[in-house]
Amino acid sequence: MIEFKLFISLLVIGYASANFCTDDSGYWLSSVAQGVTDFSYGGSRLNSKYYCFEGCLNTGTALQNYKIDLSGNNGTKLERNRSVKDISAHHAKFDDDDDPNAESCVDPVLRQDVKNALQKATQNSCKNIVNTLVLNLNRPGWAITCIRYNDFAIDDSVSDMNFCSYDAGQFQDYYTIRLAKLDMS
Repeated sequence: MIEFKLFISLLVIGYASANFCTDDSGYWLSSVAQGVTDFSYGGSRLNSKYYCFEGCLNTGTALQNYKIDLSGNNGTKLERNRSVKDISAHHAKFDDDDDPNAESCVDPVLRQDVKNALQKATQNSCKNIVNTLVLNLNRPGWAITCIRYNDFAIDDSVSDMNFCSYDAGQFQDYYTIRLAKLDMS
């Protein structure tokens, strides 16, 4: 069953990458999640030239794609296949002094700002998390998305100062928060 879900997801990713808010210019990152129980997006307005997001709680899916403005070091894109169980196990490996998000959110200032903003969130919902981040980070031209899912996701990641994929939560209730400086050219 897992292989079938993975196959279907790969088909969705391939279709989405080819047909969902993309062109031949720039550096595009995408994500698709299955088993979505909550989602929200914010920061810059959606625009099919550089920032798209679609989510549906009825089907439990979320799809996002955006063109990021790399900070100049042309990072290598990494495709990740992650289940909630994998995220939980990854976070369990770290003690209080280490940050499990350091690999996917390389800017230490941004990572700390996200962590501090999340402590100010008054509700455990993606909408509240995105609104809290928008109000506290003050990063014009950035896209911010939040997805909570209980199955798996396939996403692109890059080690760059203008991109951050941050997992927050505990036990089996994790939120994947993605922030990216958009290339609006």
